[in-house]
Amino acid sequence: MHQTVSILGFVFAFFCASADVVLFKSGDRLTGTVESVEAGKMAFVSKAVGKVTINLKDVQTFSADNPVEFVLEDGRVTKQQVSVSDREGMAKLFDGTEIELSKIVQINPKPKETVKWSGKVTAGVDIVRGNTQTTAENLAFEIARRSTNLRLSSNGNYYHKITENVSNGTKSTTVANWSLKGQADWFFTEKNYIYGNSRFEKDRVANLDGRITSGAGYGRQWIERADLNLSTEGGLTWVHERYQHLSKDRRYMAGRLAYHIDKTLWSKVKLYHNFEWIPSAKENHYYLVNSDVGVQAPLMARLAFDGKLQYAYNSDPSNRIKHADIRYIFGLSWIF
Repeated sequence: MHQTVSILGFVFAFFCASADVVLFKSGDRLTGTVESVEAGKMAFVSKAVGKVTINLKDVQTFSADNPVEFVLEDGRVTKQQVSVSDREGMAKLFDGTEIELSKIVQINPKPKETVKWSGKVTAGVDIVRGNTQTTAENLAFEIARRSTNLRLSSNGNYYHKITENVSNGTKSTTVANWSLKGQADWFFTEKNYIYGNSRFEKDRVANLDGRITSGAGYGRQWIERADLNLSTEGGLTWVHERYQHLSKDRRYMAGRLAYHIDKTLWSKVKLYHNFEWIPSAKENHYYLVNSDVGVQAPLMARLAFDGKLQYAYNSDPSNRIKHADIRYIFGLSWIF
C-alpha cells in the first residue's frame, strides 16, 4: 500500500509540478489549489470541477507546492510546503516532519477581524457674574465602532443656559436644547456603504417639543486615514416634528445631503467640520441645516481642549422664533 501511494505521488508530481494534490483513500486524486481547512473540511479549487469541499477523513495524503499556514491541535503554528506521505492519513512538511491530518485544526486561517473603538466625552461650564448673571452648561459625547464591513456611531449633545437680571431678579432660560443620534454604515466595498440613521432633538426655547429624522441612503468614504477623513452621503429622510403652538404635527419626506471632514495637523491638533442639509420633498421653501466647525487641541495624554461653532437653521420655525441658532461651545474632552 505504501509503495502504491509513493508511485502515485511521484507520477502526479512529475506531470503536475505546479499543482497541489489530494490523494483519496478510495484511490482517486484531485489537482488544483488547497485554499483552507476549517473544522475538518478542506476548501479545494480545481480547474476540472471548480471549488469543492473535501472531508479530511476521506483523504489519504495531500501536497501543496506553495507554503500554507498550519494551525495544529497542540497549538503550534507553522507555514511550510507540503508533500505527499507514504503513510495513510499523514502529510509531510518541508522540514521533513510528518503530521496527522486529524491533528490539523486549520490551514490558511482567515485573519481575525480588527475592531476599533473611538470616541470622546466633552463638558464645559460658562459662569458670568456682574450686572447680569449667566450660567451655561454643555455636555456632549461621540462614540464609534469600526470593523471591516460595519461602522456604528452615536453622538449626543446637551446645552442649557440661564440668565438672571440682578437689578430685578428675573431669570430666563435662553438655551435648552438636547439631541441624540445613531447611525449604522454597512460597507459593501472598501469605500462605498449604505447607511441608516435616526436623530431626536428637543429645543424648549424654540418651542420644539420633538423632532425625529430617520432615513437611509448611500455614502462614500473618500479618505480614511489616521490624519485625514472625508466622507459624503445622500439619501432620503422622514421628518416628524411637534411644536408647542401647532395643533398638528408636521410629517414629511425629505432629501438629505451631508459630508464630514477632519484633518489632524502638527502636535495632533485636529480640525473638523460636519454639514447636513435636509430639504423637504413636498414644500420647496422648507429645509433644515445642521453644521459645525471646530478644533481639538491635546493638553495631556487623553485630555484635550475642544472648541466649536455650531449652526442650526430652520427655514420655517415656530412663531416669533429666529431661523438660525448659532452657538459657540468650549469645553474639555476626554478622548478614548
